[in-house]
Amino acid sequence: MDIRLVIVGCGNMGKRHIGGLGRLKAIGALPFALVGLCDPDAARLGEAQRLAESLLQTRPAAYSSLDQALEACDAVDVTVAPDLHSVLAVQALRAGCHVAVEKPMALTVRQALAMNQEAHRRRRWLAVLENYRRDPLNRLAKALLEGDAIGSPYLMVQGSSGGGDGVILTPWRHLKSHGGIVADMGVHYADLLEYFLGPARHVIGMGRVVHATRLGEDGASYAADAEDLAVGTVTFANDAVANLILNLAGRGPGWFYRAVFGTGGTLILPGDRSGRPLQLVANQIGRDSIVPESEVLGFIPDFCLDPISGRLFGADRLTHYELDWAETDANLIASELADFASAVADNRAPEVSGEEGVRALALIHGFLEAGLAQRVVKMDELVAGSLHDYQDRISV
Repeated sequence: MDIRLVIVGCGNMGKRHIGGLGRLKAIGALPFALVGLCDPDAARLGEAQRLAESLLQTRPAAYSSLDQALEACDAVDVTVAPDLHSVLAVQALRAGCHVAVEKPMALTVRQALAMNQEAHRRRRWLAVLENYRRDPLNRLAKALLEGDAIGSPYLMVQGSSGGGDGVILTPWRHLKSHGGIVADMGVHYADLLEYFLGPARHVIGMGRVVHATRLGEDGASYAADAEDLAVGTVTFANDAVANLILNLAGRGPGWFYRAVFGTGGTLILPGDRSGRPLQLVANQIGRDSIVPESEVLGFIPDFCLDPISGRLFGADRLTHYELDWAETDANLIASELADFASAVADNRAPEVSGEEGVRALALIHGFLEAGLAQRVVKMDELVAGSLHDYQDRISV
């Protein structure tokens, strides 16, 4: 039986989720009946309805508030700004619905913990839609790490720079009251740090507001009070270390670098959703050498993408892909929505559960909490919500 789904939020992200559902339909694997769309903006609602009609051959009902939609669905997909995630997710959980929520799962860790408590109380699944880890190249990298292709990982470097003083995506992402651009974008990297290296143990870091105003594409200036720079270091339970540089104020040519260094080699990863091959350097017979792309899969003979991702990307064992950004994005969203549906149908935890979502949010906030506290902070205190001085300043 199809899971009756309502998407809450018909802006850019909501439309991207409809695109993900469209990709599942295209491969004959759509587990949902999209019965409703919810947004207070009638124009956005109409656009989303037309998109759904085009991709899914169905016209979902239009709702201006979530209250009206809850009786019609089994599951709710929350795609609004982070400051509304907690309120809407808790409302849907209390109504007996399973919930998928975009990252970051909430504005603060304490809000996220409340969401998890409600999900457990109602015995409903709460999934956090974290799509970077679903990129086939990040799946490949994870398999190589687990397959001992570079020995024991001891260092990961995640760095990027760009953005200047322009608005990144939308003006609200530069406001503390909406979570801020560091949390909105950095939570992807926080999730990948633990995906690749395991549980984090300690965090030290700091953040800065470099540009107090941002220039929009419309020529207007927008206030920006959220940090646009975060730097720091994380230690892990396996004694690995990671360095993070997230410079969202960088002028000049943008750059991106992600690498994992091990005792027997190095993995240099491409930008997410680029499809470019990763570079594996392995120590073989006492020599460090770059492994040809054609030989990478030989290190992990049992590696396969999950069946849905394999169908979406056209192969279950691949070392690169050639798709445009929009199709790649739709495929990744399709993959995470399929996992959510499977969790509901099979009564099992989704890959990125509410608990995993809390950890990623706690870790990215940890850089800013550590800077404010001027000390090394423990991941345990971040995850428990007991250290929240920085987050108190962004709560609405």
